[in-house]
Amino acid sequence: MFPRKAATRLAGRLFIPMIELLIGLPPALTSDAASKPPSGLEVQIEATPESATVGDPIRIDLDITLPAGYQAEVSGVEKQIGDFSILEFFPGPSIPGPGKAPAPATPPWHHRARIVAAVYKTGIFAFPPVQIRLRTAEGKQAVASSPPVKIEIRSVLSEKDRGLKDLKKQAEIADPVPWLLWLTVLAALGLAALAWVFWRRRRRRASPIPSLPRRDPLDVAEEQLRQLLARGFPGTGMVKHFYVLLSERVKNILEAAYGIHTAERTTSEMIDSLRCRPGGMPEDIERIESFLLCCDMVKFAKYVPSQTEHKSAAEDALRLLEKAREYTAGRSRSAVGSPP
Repeated sequence: MFPRKAATRLAGRLFIPMIELLIGLPPALTSDAASKPPSGLEVQIEATPESATVGDPIRIDLDITLPAGYQAEVSGVEKQIGDFSILEFFPGPSIPGPGKAPAPATPPWHHRARIVAAVYKTGIFAFPPVQIRLRTAEGKQAVASSPPVKIEIRSVLSEKDRGLKDLKKQAEIADPVPWLLWLTVLAALGLAALAWVFWRRRRRRASPIPSLPRRDPLDVAEEQLRQLLARGFPGTGMVKHFYVLLSERVKNILEAAYGIHTAERTTSEMIDSLRCRPGGMPEDIERIESFLLCCDMVKFAKYVPSQTEHKSAAEDALRLLEKAREYTAGRSRSAVGSPP
């Protein structure tokens, strides 16, 4: 028999290589829950654009063709993957945007996902493989990965001159005496004085014109909103301009109805003002926040809504106007019914 110390030392020497072997094996051999990718599986990945400048958003689209009975799941996308900063992630099975057909109801089935990323230095980079989990209704599982995709990031500077130059000092140029200019100015001042005297005499003879009554700010905001919607939904190239105007009209409605300041304020700041206002926050504050965030996606994230989303945004704006009208009407009734 081996001594106890010798047996322990031998077991340790055998145990460590076994652990290293198990760690080095692929998932299909180390786990019964995962198996090799099934036949008929196709994974396509595309980067748009393939060549961009520093900080530009890059769309990385995955199109996964699945065998019959399989479902896919794309997950595990962090905020930072190597040199890539992840701006947005759409795990699927479909991705937003016009012209994107939904997944077909008959084989072959497709699962589409999108990652929007940016790189903040120059060079040629490879976006690493994206892990895809597959499973069937019977509980069978498999793991697949997309191929890496190369992306070139260029500088905003030219190829010949890679450095910024300092501004040159302004040259001093002696101006000639502008006699003609001074004469023209004096003549214009004389004509302006004569016109002012004539206007004063005529104003004394004319009867005063009564000032127009001040319009309700909510009425003005409603008129502007309805004029914008009457033009119809925006065409190509005018989507961002339309949503800038639409969000401004709704902000004017919120300011007129609830008495908050909206100029030069972010969506979160306006929502905080609505929550903390003395008269209590509106009942539809969640709808207000959702509407403003949708407009922000179009204005700042370059998201292009579909025609259905245009119609939904217009309907939401009219609902917010209706709720604002109900709130102001209720506040007026409360003011009339309150004791002096």
